[in-house]
Amino acid sequence: MRAVLSSRTLTGRLAPAAPTNDHLKVGRADPRPVSPPRAPPRPIQTSLLLGLDDPARPGAVEVKKHVGAVHSKAPLSLLQRKVANVLLLNAFEELADDRVERHEIALRDLARICGFDSNNWEYLQDALRALTDVRIEWNVLDKDGKKRWGRSAYLAEVEMVERSGTASYVYPPTLRRQLANPAVYARINLAIQARFGSGYALALYENCVRFRKVGTTGFLPLDTWRGLLGVEEGQYPEYKYLNKQVLKRAADEVNRYSDIRVEMETKKEGRSVAALRFTVAEAGDEAVQASGAVGPAIRQALGAVPDPRSLAPEPAEVIADHPLADLQRRLLTFGLSEAQALDLSTEFDPARVATNLDHVEAEIDKGEVKNVAAFTVAAVRGDYAASAGPPAVVRQAEEKKADAKRARDAQQRQREERKAQAAQSERERGEARDRALDEAFAALPQAEQDALTDEAVARMRADAPPIHAWYREAAEAGTPEADMRPAVLSTLRAFRRDLVAAISSPSS
Repeated sequence: MRAVLSSRTLTGRLAPAAPTNDHLKVGRADPRPVSPPRAPPRPIQTSLLLGLDDPARPGAVEVKKHVGAVHSKAPLSLLQRKVANVLLLNAFEELADDRVERHEIALRDLARICGFDSNNWEYLQDALRALTDVRIEWNVLDKDGKKRWGRSAYLAEVEMVERSGTASYVYPPTLRRQLANPAVYARINLAIQARFGSGYALALYENCVRFRKVGTTGFLPLDTWRGLLGVEEGQYPEYKYLNKQVLKRAADEVNRYSDIRVEMETKKEGRSVAALRFTVAEAGDEAVQASGAVGPAIRQALGAVPDPRSLAPEPAEVIADHPLADLQRRLLTFGLSEAQALDLSTEFDPARVATNLDHVEAEIDKGEVKNVAAFTVAAVRGDYAASAGPPAVVRQAEEKKADAKRARDAQQRQREERKAQAAQSERERGEARDRALDEAFAALPQAEQDALTDEAVARMRADAPPIHAWYREAAEAGTPEADMRPAVLSTLRAFRRDLVAAISSPSS
């Protein structure tokens, strides 16, 4: 059975449909008169979300929208965001049924629920076309606490049929499973979304409403908020213009027209704004009523709007799929609220938070903490662990380790010093030996000196031919021995000392 949100489904609440328009059909327009559909679209039971088939419960006109779909980082227009929400509501009950791949909705109902009152159906067609191009991402935790990330087009296929006055659409298989069985939902009130006149405002509402029971979104990097609100790359690069043109206007519109109140807070790195968070509070019944009634056509289609606070995700559900869920759950054990856990874990570096929780535990063991929750918040914000230093056990271990290192370093220095002293002594002995042999050579008669020199030159020729060549070149040029190249002079003297030592030894 196809999922259809029709005037029959809405129990006659919609006004009679306007004639279909030539612009509805993708392709060339048919000049012939449009004939009515042969059979009305088949209705489905929508009591799960709409509550219109059960007179005992109010009409819950809210779409349970997967957080991955809410966190679509794409520059969607206001109409495109509204259309995406209505399509999901229309298909929701059929998403878990693998036999139903294609969903269908009457275009007149789609237009009315979106608050679209233009006769130019090309705008609606463009909105549907854009949803096949936009990419969404989801990043949730499974039942085992493991992260699961994915990326997909929002719609795999869409078709507008002029003759029947309907649009049919198909979700990608993987996204379909995520939308059917999501880990976390953001519940988007379609009556409220109809009031918004800005895509930025609707995007901000979508990304804040799931935190209504927590009270805060937690800090997110500024660039992340750019993506979530649909700010195109390169648009409003300076924060002051982003704040004026997007953030403030979106927050004002959410506070004026929706059932929540948001307030923005910034976190700076140096002089620049690096992250934002929004506190989320209930608007109150009087404020919601004063914000402006829903238009009659929308109210005809939607019926009574229930209390959305009873449908909002519980704080534990919101935290469950957060990337810092483990740290946030640990913060909760110190008596913090979910809002405090969310704020602290995103405002400060996770390592700093964990280190200060260790510090708080050590102080609790000493019996010196009376109000654990208040002390924990103060410790993280004041970074008590950094000023207190490590625990005594850790300090003792570090001191012992440092002492051992100092002892090893001292032993190494002593070895190096002994080695250096031995080398120096060896050099000094060698230099003394060389001086003694040179003096012995100088004391020999000239004939013996010449004979030893000739023998040393012969050994040079045999053992060091290149140096001998330099020697012969210098000798032929008449260069005195003392002025020859250092390599020649040192080699000649070394060979000559060996000869002197040989004749001077007792065994000679």
